[in-house]
Amino acid sequence: MQYIKKLLIGLFLGANVLTVLLLWTSCACTWVSPSVVPQQTVMTLAFPIFLMANLAFVFFWLISKARFAVLSVLGMLVAGGYVMDYCPLQCQDEVPEDSTLLLVSYNIGTMAGPENHQAFVQYVKETDADILCLQEVADPSLLTSAVFKAMLDSMGYKMQQQENRCVLSKLPFVGSASSLPYPSKTGNGTTICRLRCGNDTLLVVNNHLESYGLEKEDLQLDTLSMEGIKNSSLMHKLHDAGLLRKQQAKEVKQQIRQSPHPVVVVGDFNAIPLSYVYWKIRLGLRDCFLESSWGRLGNTYKKGPIAIRIDYILCSRKLTPIKCEVDRVKY
Repeated sequence: MQYIKKLLIGLFLGANVLTVLLLWTSCACTWVSPSVVPQQTVMTLAFPIFLMANLAFVFFWLISKARFAVLSVLGMLVAGGYVMDYCPLQCQDEVPEDSTLLLVSYNIGTMAGPENHQAFVQYVKETDADILCLQEVADPSLLTSAVFKAMLDSMGYKMQQQENRCVLSKLPFVGSASSLPYPSKTGNGTTICRLRCGNDTLLVVNNHLESYGLEKEDLQLDTLSMEGIKNSSLMHKLHDAGLLRKQQAKEVKQQIRQSPHPVVVVGDFNAIPLSYVYWKIRLGLRDCFLESSWGRLGNTYKKGPIAIRIDYILCSRKLTPIKCEVDRVKY
Protein backbone atom coordinates (compact mmCIF):
# COMPACT_ATOMS: atom_id res chain seq x y z
CA MET A 1 0.00 0.00 0.00
CA GLN A 2 2.85 2.35 0.89
CA TYR A 3 4.47 1.57 -2.47
CA ILE A 4 1.28 2.50 -4.37
CA LYS A 5 1.02 5.75 -2.42
CA LYS A 6 4.60 6.71 -3.29
CA LEU A 7 4.00 5.78 -6.92
CA LEU A 8 0.92 8.00 -7.13
CA ILE A 9 2.75 10.90 -5.50
CA GLY A 10 5.58 10.43 -7.99
CA LEU A 11 3.14 10.46 -10.90
CA PHE A 12 1.40 13.58 -9.65
CA LEU A 13 4.75 15.26 -9.02
CA GLY A 14 5.85 14.44 -12.56
CA ALA A 15 2.60 15.83 -13.94
CA ASN A 16 3.12 18.97 -11.86
CA VAL A 17 6.62 19.45 -13.26
CA LEU A 18 5.18 19.05 -16.75
CA THR A 19 2.52 21.74 -16.16
CA VAL A 20 5.17 24.14 -14.87
CA LEU A 21 7.33 23.49 -17.94
CA LEU A 22 4.34 23.97 -20.23
CA LEU A 23 3.50 27.24 -18.46
CA TRP A 24 7.05 28.50 -18.97
CA THR A 25 7.06 27.30 -22.58
CA SER A 26 3.87 29.22 -23.36
CA CYS A 27 5.51 32.34 -21.89
CA ALA A 28 8.68 31.81 -23.93
CA CYS A 29 6.60 31.42 -27.11
CA THR A 30 5.68 35.09 -26.77
CA TRP A 31 9.09 35.94 -28.21
CA VAL A 32 9.16 33.24 -30.87
CA SER A 33 7.92 34.00 -34.38
CA PRO A 34 5.03 31.81 -35.66
CA SER A 35 7.15 31.11 -38.73
CA VAL A 36 9.80 29.45 -36.53
CA VAL A 37 7.48 27.37 -34.33
CA PRO A 38 4.17 26.48 -36.03
CA GLN A 39 2.59 25.52 -32.68
CA GLN A 40 3.41 28.94 -31.20
CA THR A 41 -0.14 30.29 -31.50
CA VAL A 42 -1.68 27.23 -29.82
CA MET A 43 0.87 27.30 -26.98
CA THR A 44 0.20 30.94 -26.13
CA LEU A 45 -3.57 30.42 -26.34
CA ALA A 46 -3.19 27.54 -23.86
CA PHE A 47 -1.47 29.74 -21.24
CA PRO A 48 -4.64 30.17 -19.09
CA ILE A 49 -5.14 26.37 -19.11
CA PHE A 50 -1.59 25.75 -17.88
CA LEU A 51 -2.03 28.48 -15.27
CA MET A 52 -5.25 26.94 -13.94
CA ALA A 53 -3.59 23.50 -13.86
CA ASN A 54 -0.82 24.89 -11.66
CA LEU A 55 -3.35 26.52 -9.35
CA ALA A 56 -5.13 23.17 -9.08
CA PHE A 57 -1.85 21.49 -8.13
CA VAL A 58 -1.27 24.09 -5.40
CA PHE A 59 -4.58 23.16 -3.74
CA PHE A 60 -3.94 19.46 -4.31
CA TRP A 61 -0.54 19.54 -2.60
CA LEU A 62 -1.81 21.68 0.28
CA ILE A 63 -4.27 18.89 1.03
CA SER A 64 -1.84 15.99 0.55
CA LYS A 65 1.85 17.01 0.66
CA ALA A 66 2.06 20.72 1.48
CA ARG A 67 5.79 21.06 0.82
CA PHE A 68 5.32 20.15 -2.85
CA ALA A 69 2.98 23.14 -3.37
CA VAL A 70 6.09 25.30 -3.64
CA LEU A 71 6.74 23.82 -7.10
CA SER A 72 3.69 25.40 -8.74
CA VAL A 73 3.99 28.55 -6.63
CA LEU A 74 7.53 29.13 -7.88
CA GLY A 75 6.46 28.26 -11.40
CA MET A 76 3.73 30.90 -11.34
CA LEU A 77 6.01 33.48 -9.71
CA VAL A 78 8.45 33.11 -12.61
CA ALA A 79 5.54 33.72 -14.99
CA GLY A 80 4.10 36.45 -12.76
CA GLY A 81 4.53 39.28 -15.25
CA TYR A 82 2.57 37.40 -17.86
CA VAL A 83 -0.18 36.62 -15.34
CA MET A 84 -0.50 40.36 -14.71
CA ASP A 85 -1.07 40.85 -18.45
CA TYR A 86 -4.33 38.97 -17.98
CA CYS A 87 -5.37 40.42 -14.63
CA PRO A 88 -3.63 43.75 -13.89
CA LEU A 89 -3.46 45.22 -10.39
CA GLN A 90 -3.09 48.94 -11.03
CA CYS A 91 -5.01 51.53 -9.02
CA GLN A 92 -7.07 53.97 -11.08
CA ASP A 93 -6.20 57.63 -10.71
CA GLU A 94 -8.83 60.30 -10.53
CA VAL A 95 -9.62 61.69 -13.95
CA PRO A 96 -8.33 65.29 -14.30
CA GLU A 97 -10.81 67.89 -15.45
CA ASP A 98 -8.62 69.08 -18.31
CA SER A 99 -5.80 67.90 -20.57
CA THR A 100 -7.51 64.56 -21.14
CA LEU A 101 -8.90 62.73 -24.15
CA LEU A 102 -11.57 60.06 -24.11
CA LEU A 103 -10.95 57.44 -26.79
CA VAL A 104 -13.16 54.46 -27.61
CA SER A 105 -12.17 51.49 -29.76
CA TYR A 106 -15.14 49.43 -30.96
CA ASN A 107 -15.33 46.42 -33.28
CA ILE A 108 -19.01 46.57 -34.21
CA GLY A 109 -18.84 43.28 -36.12
CA THR A 110 -22.02 42.14 -37.83
CA MET A 111 -24.23 44.82 -36.29
CA ALA A 112 -26.99 45.56 -38.80
CA GLY A 113 -30.54 46.85 -38.97
CA PRO A 114 -32.22 50.12 -37.92
CA GLU A 115 -32.75 49.01 -34.30
CA ASN A 116 -29.06 48.23 -33.81
CA HIS A 117 -28.08 51.42 -35.59
CA GLN A 118 -30.23 53.42 -33.17
CA ALA A 119 -28.78 51.59 -30.15
CA PHE A 120 -25.24 52.18 -31.43
CA VAL A 121 -25.85 55.90 -31.94
CA GLN A 122 -27.30 56.14 -28.43
CA TYR A 123 -24.20 54.45 -27.03
CA VAL A 124 -21.96 56.94 -28.88
CA LYS A 125 -23.96 59.84 -27.46
CA GLU A 126 -23.76 58.47 -23.92
CA THR A 127 -20.03 57.79 -24.21
CA ASP A 128 -19.32 61.23 -25.72
CA ALA A 129 -15.79 60.23 -26.72
CA ASP A 130 -13.34 62.68 -28.25
CA ILE A 131 -12.09 59.98 -30.62
CA LEU A 132 -14.04 56.90 -31.70
CA CYS A 133 -12.25 54.18 -33.68
CA LEU A 134 -14.49 51.63 -35.39
CA GLN A 135 -13.50 48.32 -36.92
CA GLU A 136 -15.40 45.82 -39.05
CA VAL A 137 -18.16 48.17 -40.17
CA ALA A 138 -19.78 45.34 -42.10
CA ASP A 139 -23.05 47.17 -42.78
CA PRO A 140 -22.25 50.25 -44.92
CA SER A 141 -25.82 51.54 -44.47
CA LEU A 142 -24.89 52.53 -40.89
CA LEU A 143 -22.57 55.31 -42.06
CA THR A 144 -25.15 56.64 -44.53
CA SER A 145 -28.19 56.37 -42.24
CA ALA A 146 -30.02 59.53 -41.23
CA VAL A 147 -29.62 58.79 -37.52
CA PHE A 148 -25.84 58.39 -37.91
CA LYS A 149 -25.44 61.61 -39.91
CA ALA A 150 -27.56 63.51 -37.40
CA MET A 151 -25.32 62.23 -34.61
CA LEU A 152 -22.19 63.42 -36.44
CA ASP A 153 -23.62 66.91 -36.83
CA SER A 154 -25.00 67.22 -33.30
CA MET A 155 -21.80 66.00 -31.59
CA GLY A 156 -19.33 67.80 -33.83
CA TYR A 157 -17.66 64.69 -35.23
CA LYS A 158 -15.64 64.57 -38.43
CA MET A 159 -15.02 61.18 -40.02
CA GLN A 160 -12.28 59.51 -42.02
CA GLN A 161 -12.92 56.05 -43.46
CA GLN A 162 -10.79 53.41 -45.11
CA GLU A 163 -12.68 50.30 -46.24
CA ASN A 164 -14.50 48.87 -43.18
CA ARG A 165 -12.59 50.95 -40.63
CA CYS A 166 -13.31 54.54 -39.70
CA VAL A 167 -12.31 57.15 -37.14
CA LEU A 168 -14.69 59.76 -35.72
CA SER A 169 -13.04 62.71 -34.05
CA LYS A 170 -13.93 66.00 -32.42
CA LEU A 171 -10.32 67.00 -32.97
CA PRO A 172 -9.49 68.32 -36.45
CA PHE A 173 -7.90 65.85 -38.88
CA VAL A 174 -4.54 66.66 -40.45
CA GLY A 175 -4.47 65.46 -44.04
CA SER A 176 -6.22 62.34 -45.32
CA ALA A 177 -6.37 58.85 -43.87
CA SER A 178 -4.20 56.10 -45.33
CA SER A 179 -4.07 52.31 -45.14
CA LEU A 180 -1.10 50.01 -44.69
CA PRO A 181 -0.55 47.85 -47.81
CA TYR A 182 -0.13 44.49 -46.13
CA PRO A 183 -1.64 41.16 -47.26
CA SER A 184 -4.85 39.81 -45.74
CA LYS A 185 -7.06 36.86 -46.60
CA THR A 186 -10.01 38.24 -44.64
CA GLY A 187 -9.99 41.82 -45.92
CA ASN A 188 -8.75 43.25 -42.61
CA GLY A 189 -6.38 46.16 -42.43
CA THR A 190 -4.94 49.19 -40.63
CA THR A 191 -5.98 52.83 -41.05
CA ILE A 192 -3.64 55.70 -40.19
CA CYS A 193 -5.06 59.10 -39.19
CA ARG A 194 -3.44 62.27 -37.88
CA LEU A 195 -5.24 64.63 -35.52
CA ARG A 196 -4.41 68.14 -34.40
CA CYS A 197 -4.13 68.01 -30.60
CA GLY A 198 -3.25 71.38 -29.09
CA ASN A 199 0.11 72.40 -30.51
CA ASP A 200 1.03 68.85 -31.49
CA THR A 201 -0.16 66.11 -33.83
CA LEU A 202 -1.52 62.78 -32.62
CA LEU A 203 -1.03 59.70 -34.80
CA VAL A 204 -3.98 57.28 -34.51
CA VAL A 205 -3.42 53.73 -35.79
CA ASN A 206 -6.76 51.92 -36.08
CA ASN A 207 -6.23 48.18 -36.55
CA HIS A 208 -8.23 45.15 -37.48
CA LEU A 209 -5.53 42.51 -37.91
CA GLU A 210 -5.99 39.12 -39.55
CA SER A 211 -8.94 37.11 -38.22
CA TYR A 212 -8.68 33.42 -37.38
CA GLY A 213 -11.58 32.66 -39.72
CA LEU A 214 -13.02 30.15 -37.28
CA GLU A 215 -16.30 28.40 -38.00
CA LYS A 216 -18.84 27.14 -35.49
CA GLU A 217 -17.52 23.58 -35.70
CA ASP A 218 -14.01 24.80 -34.82
CA LEU A 219 -15.30 25.88 -31.41
CA GLN A 220 -16.91 22.56 -30.45
CA LEU A 221 -15.47 20.98 -27.32
CA ASP A 222 -14.29 17.87 -29.16
CA THR A 223 -12.37 20.05 -31.62
CA LEU A 224 -10.87 22.08 -28.79
CA SER A 225 -9.35 18.95 -27.22
CA MET A 226 -5.64 18.39 -27.90
CA GLU A 227 -6.41 15.49 -30.24
CA GLY A 228 -9.07 17.54 -32.00
CA ILE A 229 -6.69 20.47 -32.50
CA LYS A 230 -4.05 18.12 -33.91
CA ASN A 231 -6.37 16.48 -36.43
CA SER A 232 -8.70 19.30 -37.46
CA SER A 233 -8.27 22.35 -39.65
CA LEU A 234 -8.15 24.48 -36.50
CA MET A 235 -4.36 24.17 -36.22
CA HIS A 236 -3.91 25.28 -39.83
CA LYS A 237 -6.23 28.27 -39.36
CA LEU A 238 -4.44 29.38 -36.20
CA HIS A 239 -1.03 28.98 -37.82
CA ASP A 240 -1.91 30.68 -41.13
CA ALA A 241 -3.56 33.63 -39.40
CA GLY A 242 -0.57 33.92 -37.06
CA LEU A 243 1.85 34.18 -39.99
CA LEU A 244 -0.18 36.95 -41.62
CA ARG A 245 -0.55 38.87 -38.36
CA LYS A 246 3.21 38.65 -37.87
CA GLN A 247 3.75 40.48 -41.17
CA GLN A 248 0.98 42.94 -40.40
CA ALA A 249 2.43 43.69 -36.95
CA LYS A 250 5.80 44.41 -38.57
CA GLU A 251 4.18 47.04 -40.84
CA VAL A 252 2.31 48.59 -37.91
CA LYS A 253 5.46 48.75 -35.80
CA GLN A 254 7.33 50.47 -38.63
CA GLN A 255 4.70 53.21 -38.72
CA ILE A 256 4.98 53.69 -34.96
CA ARG A 257 8.78 53.95 -35.07
CA GLN A 258 8.72 56.44 -37.93
CA SER A 259 6.26 58.80 -36.25
CA PRO A 260 7.77 61.99 -34.77
CA HIS A 261 4.49 62.54 -32.90
CA PRO A 262 2.76 60.79 -29.97
CA VAL A 263 0.98 57.61 -31.07
CA VAL A 264 -2.22 55.86 -30.08
CA VAL A 265 -2.54 52.30 -31.41
CA VAL A 266 -6.00 50.78 -31.05
CA GLY A 267 -8.27 48.09 -32.36
CA ASP A 268 -8.83 44.40 -32.78
CA PHE A 269 -5.47 42.61 -32.95
CA ASN A 270 -7.07 39.15 -33.00
CA ALA A 271 -4.21 38.23 -30.66
CA ILE A 272 -4.08 37.57 -26.92
CA PRO A 273 -1.77 39.42 -24.46
CA LEU A 274 0.71 36.54 -24.56
CA SER A 275 1.05 36.56 -28.34
CA TYR A 276 4.06 37.43 -30.47
CA VAL A 277 1.98 39.99 -32.38
CA TYR A 278 0.82 41.84 -29.26
CA TRP A 279 4.34 42.14 -27.86
CA LYS A 280 5.76 43.09 -31.25
CA ILE A 281 3.43 46.09 -31.39
CA ARG A 282 3.34 46.89 -27.67
CA LEU A 283 7.11 47.06 -27.12
CA GLY A 284 7.92 50.66 -26.16
CA LEU A 285 4.24 51.58 -25.71
CA ARG A 286 1.85 51.62 -22.77
CA ASP A 287 -1.10 49.26 -22.55
CA CYS A 288 -3.84 51.50 -21.18
CA PHE A 289 -5.80 48.61 -19.69
CA LEU A 290 -2.81 47.17 -17.85
CA GLU A 291 -1.77 50.55 -16.46
CA SER A 292 -5.17 51.68 -15.20
CA SER A 293 -7.20 48.61 -14.17
CA TRP A 294 -7.47 46.53 -11.00
CA GLY A 295 -8.34 42.85 -10.80
CA ARG A 296 -10.32 42.55 -14.05
CA LEU A 297 -9.72 40.14 -16.93
CA GLY A 298 -10.85 42.63 -19.56
CA ASN A 299 -12.14 40.03 -22.01
CA THR A 300 -13.25 41.75 -25.21
CA TYR A 301 -14.29 38.67 -27.20
CA LYS A 302 -16.59 35.85 -26.17
CA LYS A 303 -17.80 33.06 -28.40
CA GLY A 304 -18.73 29.60 -27.21
CA PRO A 305 -16.26 28.46 -24.52
CA ILE A 306 -13.71 31.13 -25.54
CA ALA A 307 -13.44 34.43 -23.63
CA ILE A 308 -10.25 36.40 -24.30
CA ARG A 309 -8.81 39.92 -24.61
CA ILE A 310 -7.91 40.68 -28.23
CA ASP A 311 -8.77 44.41 -28.43
CA TYR A 312 -6.33 47.00 -27.16
CA ILE A 313 -5.58 50.66 -26.65
CA LEU A 314 -1.83 51.35 -26.57
CA CYS A 315 -0.16 54.74 -26.39
CA SER A 316 3.24 56.42 -26.44
CA ARG A 317 5.05 56.88 -23.15
CA LYS A 318 4.56 60.62 -23.56
CA LEU A 319 0.88 59.98 -22.84
CA THR A 320 -0.50 58.84 -19.48
CA PRO A 321 -3.41 56.36 -19.28
CA ILE A 322 -5.85 57.47 -16.58
CA LYS A 323 -8.70 55.00 -16.80
CA CYS A 324 -9.55 52.11 -19.12
CA GLU A 325 -12.74 50.06 -19.06
CA VAL A 326 -14.35 47.35 -21.19
CA ASP A 327 -17.99 48.17 -21.84
CA ARG A 328 -20.49 45.35 -22.22
CA VAL A 329 -22.92 46.00 -25.06
CA LYS A 330 -25.33 43.76 -26.98
CA TYR A 331 -25.03 45.46 -30.35
